Amino acid sequence: MPLPPPPPPSIQILAGADLWTAQGPQSGQALAIRKGKIVAVGPVEAVAKAHPKAQRIDLPGGTLLPGLIEGHAHVGGLGALSRKVDLTGLADLHSAQARLRTWSAAHPQGWLLGRGWDQNHWPDKQFPKAVDLDALTGSRPAFLQRVDGHAAWVNSAALAMAGIGPKTPDPAGGRILRDATGRPTGILLDAAVDLVEKLIPEPSSAELEARLKAGLTALRANGFTAVADMGVGARELAAYRRMAAAGTLPIRVFAYLNHDHRLMLRELKQGRARNLSFFQVQGVKFYLDGALGSRGARLLAPYADEPSTQGLWVTDPIKVGMDASITLRAGYQPAIHAIGDAANRVALELLAKALKRGRGPLPPRIEHAQIVTAEDAARFGKLRVVASVQPVHCTSDHSWTPARLGPERVDEAFPWRSFASGGALLAFGSDAPVEDPNPYISIAAAETRQDPAGNPPGGFLPQHRLTRLEAVRAYTSGNAEALGRAKDLGALQKGAVADLLWVQAPLGEISPEALRKLRPGRLWVNGVEVPLAH
Repeated sequence: MPLPPPPPPSIQILAGADLWTAQGPQSGQALAIRKGKIVAVGPVEAVAKAHPKAQRIDLPGGTLLPGLIEGHAHVGGLGALSRKVDLTGLADLHSAQARLRTWSAAHPQGWLLGRGWDQNHWPDKQFPKAVDLDALTGSRPAFLQRVDGHAAWVNSAALAMAGIGPKTPDPAGGRILRDATGRPTGILLDAAVDLVEKLIPEPSSAELEARLKAGLTALRANGFTAVADMGVGARELAAYRRMAAAGTLPIRVFAYLNHDHRLMLRELKQGRARNLSFFQVQGVKFYLDGALGSRGARLLAPYADEPSTQGLWVTDPIKVGMDASITLRAGYQPAIHAIGDAANRVALELLAKALKRGRGPLPPRIEHAQIVTAEDAARFGKLRVVASVQPVHCTSDHSWTPARLGPERVDEAFPWRSFASGGALLAFGSDAPVEDPNPYISIAAAETRQDPAGNPPGGFLPQHRLTRLEAVRAYTSGNAEALGRAKDLGALQKGAVADLLWVQAPLGEISPEALRKLRPGRLWVNGVEVPLAH
C-alpha cells in the first residue's frame, strides 16, 4: 500500500482532545501542523488566533498522543504469521496436533511451518517430540518455532534432511535435545535451530516485500508510526530500500542489522543518516544468549529446574564486544540481546569497555534485560545504557519464571523499577511476533505486572510496577530518545514531525482493564491521516 500524497501546504489545527505531554494529559490545548511538522502547541484560543486561516479538525474528546514507536519487533516475522500455522495459546500437545492436522490438510504443499507453541503452558510442561509430529506429517518436513523463536520442534523428516542423528555434535551456541539413548528428540535450541531452518526455501523478493508490508501495516493498525526492526539481513535490507525509494513504507523503519560481520562492515562505512526519513539503518543486533523459556538464557548459576545447565552463549562474548565497539565508533547503535543474569552482566562489561574506546552519538542498548541482579540493574543508568524491555514478557512468563530461577534469585526478574530509579532510559516494545504487538496490553502489563486474567494477585514482584505516565513515555519519548531522535519524534512539540495518534478515551484515567480493550481511533503519519485497517 503506497503512502498517501504529501501533506497539504495549508495549516491544520487539531483540537478537542487532551494533549499528552511530558506531564501527562493536558486539556484546553491544541496543536497546528504544516508540511508534515508540528508548528505550534498551546492553548486552543492562542493557536487559533495565530493561524486564523487554518483548517480546523475538531476531535470529540479523547486523547491526542505522539505516534507510538515500537521499540523492538521482527517485522518480517510478524508479516509472515499468516503464512504459518498459529500455535499460540494452545493448552496442550493434543490441541497443537489438532491445529496442525487441520492446517496441513488446507495447505498440503511444501514445508509445514508454524510458530507459537509453549510447553510451559501444557499440563506436563515437557517439550514435544518429533514422534508427536510424524504420524501427522509423514515425509513432509515440519519446522515449528517456539513462541520465543529460540527453539524449534521438528519432525523426523526434517531431522533426516538436515542429517541430524545420535552422533551429530551440538553446534557452538546451540543444543540438540536428546533422549536417554542419545537420539535427537526433535527439539533444537538457539544455534541448533539453523541446522534445519537453513534448508527451508527462501521467499522470493516479492514475497519478502509482502511480508514486510504486512508486518508494518499490522503495527500501524495498533497506532505505531515507527518501528525498530531488530535483526535485518541483506535481503530484507535491500527490500526496505526498494520500498523506501518507491514510497511504499506504511510507517518509519529503524533497521538493526543482523550480526553478519561482512554486512555490518559494509553498511557501517556509509555513515548514519542525519536527517529523519522513512527508512534508516540504525545499528546492529547482537545475540549473547537464548531465552528463559527454553532454558537458553545464560545464568550465573544453574537452572533451578534443570541443574545440569546454565544456558547458552549463542555468540562468543569476545566477538560481540569487538563488533559492538566497531558499531559505536562508526556512529551507530549496538543492541545486545541479553536475557539471563550472566548475559546481562557480560553485556554491561562489554559495553563499558567499548564506551571507554569512544562513545558515539547514540546510546548502546540491551534488549530484553529480563533477569538482572540488583548490582547490574544499577549500572544501566550509570553507563547510560538503554533498557529496551517488553513488559508483556513478564505477564506471559510469570507462572513459570520462579521455577527456572528458584526462590533465591526470582527477585532479579523484570526489574523495571530498579532501571528507572537508577536513571536508565526505558524503551518499550513487544518483540512481535513473539508477543502481540498491541501496545495497550503492554502498558497495562507495565503498571499491573498482571496478565489479562488478573494473575498473579497483586502483580508479579509488584515493587517493580511503573506508572501510566512512565509506560506511555517509554513507548513515545523514551523510544525516540533511545533512537537519537528526541527532537523529531515521540513528543507533541514544535519542530517534531506530525506523527500523531488519537484514542477515544481519557488515557490518563481509564482502568488497566479498559486500557487492554483500547483501540486507536485516528492516526497521522508525517502530517497525513492514514487508514488504520489492514
